[in-house]
Amino acid sequence: MTSTRSPDPGFVETEEHRLIRETAREVAAGYDDEYWLSVTNEKREPTEFWQDCAEAGFLGVTVPEEYGGEGMGVVELTTIVEELVASGCMGAEMLFVVNVVFGAVTLTNHGSEEQKAELLEPLVEGDLNFCMALTEPNAGHNAPNLETFAEEQDDGTYLVNGSKQWISGVDRADQMLLVARTTAKDEVAERTQGITLFLVDPQDPAIERRELDVGIPTPERQFELSIDDYEASESDIIGTEGMGLYQLFDTVNPERLVGSAGAIGLGRNALDRAVDYANDREVFDQPIGAHQAIQHPIADSYSKLEAAELLVQKAAWMLDNTADPKKTSEISNMAKLRATEAGHEATDVAVQTHGGNGFSRDYMVIEMWKGSRLATVAPGSSQMMRNHIAEHTLGMPRSY
Repeated sequence: MTSTRSPDPGFVETEEHRLIRETAREVAAGYDDEYWLSVTNEKREPTEFWQDCAEAGFLGVTVPEEYGGEGMGVVELTTIVEELVASGCMGAEMLFVVNVVFGAVTLTNHGSEEQKAELLEPLVEGDLNFCMALTEPNAGHNAPNLETFAEEQDDGTYLVNGSKQWISGVDRADQMLLVARTTAKDEVAERTQGITLFLVDPQDPAIERRELDVGIPTPERQFELSIDDYEASESDIIGTEGMGLYQLFDTVNPERLVGSAGAIGLGRNALDRAVDYANDREVFDQPIGAHQAIQHPIADSYSKLEAAELLVQKAAWMLDNTADPKKTSEISNMAKLRATEAGHEATDVAVQTHGGNGFSRDYMVIEMWKGSRLATVAPGSSQMMRNHIAEHTLGMPRSY
C-alpha cells in the first residue's frame, strides 16, 4: 500500500541530529559542575562556553546561510539545547532564549534588511549579546495591558517611557528587544493592536536598571528597568508598527520550546544522577536502587520525560514546516506544560532519591530542583498553559 501522507517527523533520529547531539556533548564535556556553580555564585559570564557554542555553529542554527548561519530550524535548536543541558550545562537554555530566540529568531522573521545585515552575523559569532524587555509590574501575563509607551514626536522620533521587570541579561546585552505601546489601548479596535517592537540600546543612560535578588541558579541575572525619555528612531522599529504583539508570537513559541527542551535536558541529567546514586548507595546490605520505592518514581519520571520530548519535537517540527499558527501555538503550549512539569518532577525525584544528600550542593540536584521550578512559572505559567488549552483547543469559556 502506497502512502499519500506528506513527510512527517520520524521517530528514528536522523544522522544529522545524531551528530548535533554528539557535538553538544563534546562542547558540554569541557564544563563541569564547578564551572556552572561558579557562574552562579560569582555572577560571572560563561564567556568560554558561549564562544565554544558559537564555534560549533549553535548560535546561528536558525539563521539563514546568507547571514552567516546554518539555515536550520527550531527542531535543531531544541535538540542542541536539550543535549547541552542533559550533559550538565545548567541554565544553558536561558542563554539560548535570550540571545538566539529573542535576537536571531526575531530578527530573521521580522527584521529589516539593514537590521539583519548589521546584527545577525555578530549574534551568530557570539560577539553580540541580546535581551528582551516585555514583562511589566502591572501586566505580567496580560501583555496587551503593558504601560510602557513610545510617543512619536514631530521629527519622527519616539520618546519611550515606562518600566519593565524580570529582564534577563540586560547588564551584558548590546541590544534589547523592547515591547511598547505606540497607540493607546482605548484607541485601537483590538486590545492586541497598537504595540510595537523596538531595537534599543540597553546601556543608554535613559534606561536605569536595578538587579533583583533571585534565589535560583541561572547564568543570566534578572533586573527591573526604569525607562525615562529614551529616544528611538523609526529605523529602530522591528517589523510593522502597531503589530508587534502578533509578530511576537513568532518569538514566544520558540521561546517556550527552547525552555521546554532545557527542562527535559535538566530532568534527564537529574535522573542520571539519581540512577547512579541509587546503584551506588547501600543501606541494609544492598543498593537502594534494588527497592521498588526507589525504582518506580525514577521509572515513572523517565517515561514522562520521554512523552514530553515527543510533544516538544512535534511542536518544533510544526514551527519549521507548517503554516497553521493557531495549531502550532496550541501544541507549543501543551509541550511547554508537559515538559516543564515533567522536568520539575524529575528533579524532585532525584532529590528524594539522594535523601539528605539531595540537599547538599555538592550533589547538584537541589540546584537543579530550584532551576526546574522556575520553568513552571516562566515563560508562561503552567496555569496559563492550561487556560489556553481549555479555551483554544477544547472550546471552553474564557477563564481569565
